[in-house]
Amino acid sequence: MTLLGLLSYVDRSVLAILSPTILTSLHLSATQYGYAILVFSLCYMVANPIWGLWMDRAGLWIITLTAVAIWSFASGSHGLMLGFAGMCIARGVLGFGEGATFPAGLKTVTETLPEEKRAFGLGIAYSGSSLGAALTPLLITPVALRWGWRAAFGITALLGFLWIILWVVLRFSGWYDPAAARPSGSRETTISGESRWSRNLFAAAAAYGLGAAPLAFGLYAAPLYLTRVLHLGQASLGHVLWLPPAGWEAGYLVFGRLADRRQRHDLQQGRSRRPGDVFLLLSIAGFLILLAPAAARSSSPVFLTMLLFFLQMFVAGGFVVFALADGMAMLPKEHSAFLAGFAISAWALTTGLLMPLLGHLFDQRRYALTFWLVSCLPPLGTLLWRLLSRPPRQAKFQLSSSAGA
Repeated sequence: MTLLGLLSYVDRSVLAILSPTILTSLHLSATQYGYAILVFSLCYMVANPIWGLWMDRAGLWIITLTAVAIWSFASGSHGLMLGFAGMCIARGVLGFGEGATFPAGLKTVTETLPEEKRAFGLGIAYSGSSLGAALTPLLITPVALRWGWRAAFGITALLGFLWIILWVVLRFSGWYDPAAARPSGSRETTISGESRWSRNLFAAAAAYGLGAAPLAFGLYAAPLYLTRVLHLGQASLGHVLWLPPAGWEAGYLVFGRLADRRQRHDLQQGRSRRPGDVFLLLSIAGFLILLAPAAARSSSPVFLTMLLFFLQMFVAGGFVVFALADGMAMLPKEHSAFLAGFAISAWALTTGLLMPLLGHLFDQRRYALTFWLVSCLPPLGTLLWRLLSRPPRQAKFQLSSSAGA
């Protein structure tokens, strides 16, 4: 699952990293680029809960294999783009296929780990995405500089088919048995009275969708900002764009550990705390990005700007982990893939609406306003979470003898 997330974000990050070169080559504006991201986000939004439902019903293995085959073809087709329409079509199919990534990761976590280890397991499974976003500039930029940007998309398609071979080997070697993928002798929480369409589902989606919205800026808009404001070339971008996703990676792992520690303590005390206090602190920390215009005018503009982007994505990783950890605690385990799909659809919708607006503001050179817009979304997500969430009506804790000891 870590490799799956890595593959997914390599495929989707290539366009963003090479966007200054591609937009110049195809004579496109930042606004048109934003609309192409909107097409990806809408298809991604629709696909996430669909793939999640299919996984919950048909199983993880075959559905994931189908999705990776679809998006690998779509990723390679980016090398054939001739204009705006081709970019939108390629991004749309890619978005639909990649909608399976995070439902697969969360379903694997809930099937194979006991409850008190799931948040960190989620961080490991999802950390592949941030790792992929961090490695892509280092891997793809030299390819694009040597053989052109179209060749870079051919590399992503090849990686996808290599992953499929690994997935088939994993299944038929006996290393992964879907029927046996269940935690044994573990402590489990069963929530009664909670349906798939509960208020807690929408609360998790609000916290994830709006709280993690700054990831969209770091992934899609940061390359254009660095090029237009700090005047970095395509080669220089390849040396620094790994830093913001590294913050995202650190956020997954650090906050995954914190969420599990909090969960273990709550289980020992026989209570359940909701992460509203965590969301509030993360929302406040998100306003640090407002210092970016001042950083651009400082004596070390690149270093300070990248540090702020790093911290922004670190905080956004915390929203992802705690939103899904709270959702896993409040909703039935058999709906885990749907939970991930629905929550990520909220993020995709936010991203889809946000990126054309950011592109328009970039074309008008109103960069400070983009930071205000991005930093105000997590507090809105926190407010909606508080309005929507509610404690479970009944919680039944099943403790194994070893866990109780």
